[in-house]
Amino acid sequence: MRRAQFTAVAAAAAFGLATAIIAAQAPAPPAGQKPGSPPVQNPPPAPADPTLAQGQGRGGSPMQAARAEIKGANGITGTATLYEIANSGNGHMVQIVLNVQNAPPGMHGVHIHGTGRCEGPDFKSAGGHFDPGPAGNPDPDVNHPYHMGDLPNITVNAQGTGQYNVFSTRVTMGGPTGLFDADGSAIVIHQNLDPMVPGPSGSGVAGGPAIACGVIER
Repeated sequence: MRRAQFTAVAAAAAFGLATAIIAAQAPAPPAGQKPGSPPVQNPPPAPADPTLAQGQGRGGSPMQAARAEIKGANGITGTATLYEIANSGNGHMVQIVLNVQNAPPGMHGVHIHGTGRCEGPDFKSAGGHFDPGPAGNPDPDVNHPYHMGDLPNITVNAQGTGQYNVFSTRVTMGGPTGLFDADGSAIVIHQNLDPMVPGPSGSGVAGGPAIACGVIER
């Protein structure tokens, strides 16, 4: 009986030690995104923490918010909610929480375009990729993926639903890189995967035709 009790105690102690070792070896969370770096997706795609969905992630405080109602071909619908966040040491960043329904399964390019107009069916009224400034180049393919409005792809499941939660330090709600300039801006979802590489003008390498669009509004 004593031997059995000793064995059980030893096993429990060994399990506790192994758990402690695993916890000690767990990777540290990623460091904050630096200003001007490419947008990053925050896993998991949909924020589990309700404060993230209110623009209060990454230790910042929400400053301004905006929203886009997304509509597209074959009944695609969705919303994009944007929060400008002030983070000490990192300046400002914009959080984009995107949800789509009835979209084709697979990965699709997502970008902020330079004009706040979404006229179907091709949504070319939204212009090129958002890239203000004297050195800006809104050509979707040539200057890609270095536009201010370039964002990660969204993955849509077999049921036609996709969602993600990303942060960008490239855009703001106001100022030289503000989304609410004279002609506004829009968020556009494309038919194809965006491989995040440049190509010849008109090649469609940045995601191909637009399939859904939403004007970003305060």
